[in-house]
Amino acid sequence: MKTIYEHVQSIPIQKIFVIIKPGFLQHSQSIIERFKEVGWRVEKTRVKRLLLSEAELLYKVHKEENFYKPLCEYMSSDITRAIIFSKSGNQSKSTFDKVSKLKDEIRKEYGESDMRNVLHSSDSQEAMDYEMGIYF
Repeated sequence: MKTIYEHVQSIPIQKIFVIIKPGFLQHSQSIIERFKEVGWRVEKTRVKRLLLSEAELLYKVHKEENFYKPLCEYMSSDITRAIIFSKSGNQSKSTFDKVSKLKDEIRKEYGESDMRNVLHSSDSQEAMDYEMGIYF
């Protein structure tokens, strides 16, 4: 027979990582509420101003794109809020797909441009693990 502790440890947990971008922290509570409405809970959050070198690491997959330098400069221009959300369930590609759809809705509501689009979210487990390491 499993102990309560062993039972709780065996429940699968999904996690996602999002960043509220510079200039949009005044919308933090509304954005968090949008995630809570679909079952996510805040596990950890951190307000941080990225160093330029950290922003370059965060967006290194875009290094060859013409928007890379302006994006990194923007992301290091002011404070950001990183949030790890979690909820019960198995982590899968569909977890990231669903979050991407929610991110797109939030971007439509608050975004100002392609770059100043309110929110970043990880698109895979590997990306999430890497990106969380920059903040936590």
